[in-house]
Amino acid sequence: MNTSIGYIGIGAMGGPMAKNLVKAGFEVIVYDLQQNLVDDLVAAGAKQGESVLDVASHAEIVMVCLNTVAAAFDVAREASRGSAIRIYVDQSTTGPSVAKEIREIIEGAQIQMLDAPISGGTEGAADGTLSVMTSGPRGAFDKVKPAFDAIGKNVHFLGENPGNGQMMKVINNYIGNVAKISTAEGLTMGVKFGLDAKTMIKVLSVSTGRNQQIEGGIGDAIRTGKFESGGSMNISCKDIAAALDEAKLLGTPTDTGTRLLDIYKDALANGGDKERSIAIIKHVAAKGGVKLVK
Repeated sequence: MNTSIGYIGIGAMGGPMAKNLVKAGFEVIVYDLQQNLVDDLVAAGAKQGESVLDVASHAEIVMVCLNTVAAAFDVAREASRGSAIRIYVDQSTTGPSVAKEIREIIEGAQIQMLDAPISGGTEGAADGTLSVMTSGPRGAFDKVKPAFDAIGKNVHFLGENPGNGQMMKVINNYIGNVAKISTAEGLTMGVKFGLDAKTMIKVLSVSTGRNQQIEGGIGDAIRTGKFESGGSMNISCKDIAAALDEAKLLGTPTDTGTRLLDIYKDALANGGDKERSIAIIKHVAAKGGVKLVK
């Protein structure tokens, strides 16, 4: 694909994805409010855009990965005024209701939109092994597919219905966070009883309690003593709230999720707002009066 790609929002997730697009041979134009992130991508072979509008006036495909719903709306409005853009790809996690509203903005400007959130964490973004959950016009998906293949190992097309990709991502994050908290509670229980946390991880990794959190972030934290994986805890809290909002609209139960959100809010109020999401297990353990990592 010779089409140039714009990438807006090149932070912890967007930056590695943009770099993998450059490595795959795409012409990539980047923009971010943090100039040091732009400089890093330019050094890797990307071109610098002067603004969202500038990127959308030079790239036929514009991909974005943004941290807040407000930013998602602001960038979509500005990008829709671009003279070159034909496909807008939102890789942020906003929830399906927001995705539908953003699509109205984009399609109102005669531009096709794909909501294509991703999963796999910062390591997956760096390795190009993300899961990409996409919905939107099939023709637009087929055109962007080579770019998706450059950033992800598992690329899923979930239909043309607006928000399908976002709904899948919200569900994925909801389940992942439930597993994270339940695992942390189980480990806290065991440590307080007298079991060794590292030994528990070994047992759980080959037993029915096994889950991605044990094989990934939680297992790594227990083994290394470092709580560095995942996005910010603020973003995890935002994602859980988005899931609860959608469930309320659908009339489906979220008893576990309601308590889950309270746990994250409490952690944020006690220093978690400055930590990565995996650090939530420290806050859970503290409630039990133990430390999972010595």
